[in-house]
Amino acid sequence: MKYHHGKNVSLSVYPNNRIILRSPRRISQKFILEFLDERKSWVREQYLKNLSQNPKKTDFQENEILPIFGKNRKIIFSKTENSEITPESIILNVKGLRSEKGRVLRAKNLLRQEIEKQARPLILKYCSKIGTTKYSLNVKTMRSLWGSCSPKNKITLNLALIFCPEFVFEYVIVHEVSHTKERNHSKKFWEVLSSLYPNYLKAERWIKENGKKVLCYLY
Repeated sequence: MKYHHGKNVSLSVYPNNRIILRSPRRISQKFILEFLDERKSWVREQYLKNLSQNPKKTDFQENEILPIFGKNRKIIFSKTENSEITPESIILNVKGLRSEKGRVLRAKNLLRQEIEKQARPLILKYCSKIGTTKYSLNVKTMRSLWGSCSPKNKITLNLALIFCPEFVFEYVIVHEVSHTKERNHSKKFWEVLSSLYPNYLKAERWIKENGKKVLCYLY
């Protein structure tokens, strides 16, 4: 439950089945309970819909299948091979791991390294086209943003991009690189973006239709 300064009470069921009730502090507990009771059928309907249509949060179990840049790959545990993502699988070195938390952390580090490896040549390619010479790269989990670009050209990418098709991954990179030239979403920004990536609307449509589902892998 989250409190706010508005006037209305609202209830949200997110694609990962996270349920949040928002309410002003002045609302009575009696009203809240009646509000929830009236909407319990709707909540159940949304919950079951999400359960059937959206992926569950990954805990990187052995033999789990994850889509890496649009291609399904199986997680394989190993105590002798280095962690790496191959064309067919996700090899995760589990030597020395004693907990699920440690395994998840190691797996996320592997995904982060893969995004950095794939992103750096693309960033260099598109930055060189618009004359951007100074930039840095960061990869982290984010609930609402797919990428960002700071005033100092620090490009941040969402870790969940690794679960998106390659053309979406490239689009987000081009979008943030374009911000090194034009900081806001002005007409000039979209001109820069479309000159670098003419088919950007296809990627935007994919994100609109599938983005929230993809985030379920991490949240």
